[in-house]
Amino acid sequence: MNTKHIARLIKTAAGGSLIALASLSAHAADKEQGFYMGADIGRTKQNLNAGSQSSDRNSNSLNLYGGYKIDKNFAVELGYADLGKAKIGDASAKTKALNADLLASTALTQDLSLYGRLGAARYDRDFSAGGSDHTVGFKLGAGLEYKLSDQLSLRGEVTRYNNLPTADGQGFGRTANNVSAGVKYRF
Repeated sequence: MNTKHIARLIKTAAGGSLIALASLSAHAADKEQGFYMGADIGRTKQNLNAGSQSSDRNSNSLNLYGGYKIDKNFAVELGYADLGKAKIGDASAKTKALNADLLASTALTQDLSLYGRLGAARYDRDFSAGGSDHTVGFKLGAGLEYKLSDQLSLRGEVTRYNNLPTADGQGFGRTANNVSAGVKYRF
């Protein structure tokens, strides 16, 4: 190996090291990037209508999610939501959803931010009268996030789920509204 090859090798290694250091410092400067996970509990409201019976039904809900914050304003999330059981007359339906969402956020103060979500969900609804149904629909949401530390945040959110499965003649609606609160942990 001659000195020209050694010099090129040193220049290449030095250049690669500088690029790696620049990348690491840029990543360190943006503390907002990275993976996170969380859980929310809440209440789901569904409008049900079967013959002469029409009412809103509330049930407990649970949402588990994981995501990646791309930068200070955008994140992607995957989640599982148990929207609870709705009952009208003798019939009931239990609804679950698998979600994929895009979140956009803006800081209101140093520790408080407002975010909105737009996503798709695959709904599974099991009916007490027998059978189940599956559909895909979209969901919209808005919420507030309060940062307790660099890793831990509190969230409160309102979410609208659309195009839920229905059972013919049983009166289960195609939409559900969910209000939830929970915690988020960032790695």
